[in-house]
Amino acid sequence: MFHYRILIAAGVLQIILLFLLPALNFLIKPLFRIKKWRFIALSLFWTVCTAIWVASMWRISPFGFRTGAGVLLLLIYALSTALPLWLIRQIYRFRQPVKNADKILRIIAIPLFLMWFVWGVVSAYTPRTVYYSANTQKTLTEPIKIALIADLHLGNLIGNYSLQQLNQILNDENPDIVLLAGDIIDDLPDVYRQKNMEKEFAQIAAKYPVYAVLGNHDNYRGVQAEIENDMRKAGVILLRDESVLFEDKIWLTGRRDKQEKQRLKPHKLINETMRQSNKPLIVIDHQPDQAPNNAAAGFDIQLSGHTHAGQTFPANYVIHFFQPFVYGKYDIDNMQLFVTSGYGLWGVPLRIGTRAEVMMIELK
Repeated sequence: MFHYRILIAAGVLQIILLFLLPALNFLIKPLFRIKKWRFIALSLFWTVCTAIWVASMWRISPFGFRTGAGVLLLLIYALSTALPLWLIRQIYRFRQPVKNADKILRIIAIPLFLMWFVWGVVSAYTPRTVYYSANTQKTLTEPIKIALIADLHLGNLIGNYSLQQLNQILNDENPDIVLLAGDIIDDLPDVYRQKNMEKEFAQIAAKYPVYAVLGNHDNYRGVQAEIENDMRKAGVILLRDESVLFEDKIWLTGRRDKQEKQRLKPHKLINETMRQSNKPLIVIDHQPDQAPNNAAAGFDIQLSGHTHAGQTFPANYVIHFFQPFVYGKYDIDNMQLFVTSGYGLWGVPLRIGTRAEVMMIELK
């Protein structure tokens, strides 16, 4: 089905190409000295990029949506590299000529372009730990250290190596509880099983109490029951519109993702016992945009992921037009919302302008 976002993305693609082609014309001049051949080369470049993108938007095999996203990012980073070099060239050509300036600009173009990907890979695969605190007016005999992890997207791009890093981070931090805020598997559990990720993943639940909810990507392919089974085999306790009293200290509620039609309204998740207990009410809700409703229902703290904080430039800026709660800590009425940028990634193995992370929250 044609969607307005596809139309917007198509327009963005053509605008990028419109600005990119003159810069590429300058950069490829030594390869195609005859103007006609440069025109043919650039025309082919435009045709191939547009064709791949269109095929990916309409899921024409072997291209999928991720391919289109990858093409768009490649062009954005190419534009971000080539356009400044072309503008520098346009400025100096009307001033005092600089010897070998064109040659120098062409030589540095490739390493500058590659720097985007070095930055992206390092940010994606060297996770950090960020620290927050949450204060509650309700009864809490001692602080609780919560590890919030979201958007693992276990699959081809995030696997055993990333899980080993995660285990090391948790060993260093020694949290009281680990909470997984959805998108645990990257659409299908096939790669998770083929690469025997359960062995590494189960080590987390062997050391810490691990509670989880499923996210939108855990629901897309109709294999939700299989993913649930895989998680339970690894020792993870799934909360599906359910609540538990953890160590007689906090009430922990896990919501189904809003992708699921069976999802209950937030006020139906808090029973009378929970309301009268005077213990903190914490809800794990994969997508953060329902925070006002969760706050109105009476929850004290919401933990979410989903946004990836935009994951890559320029999406880390554009996302603010579509998501009210993108990253960090928010105060919503009497509730505190925490949104993590996530541990894994989606689509492309890059994080530019964001960082893979584990969010440590001290509740006191």
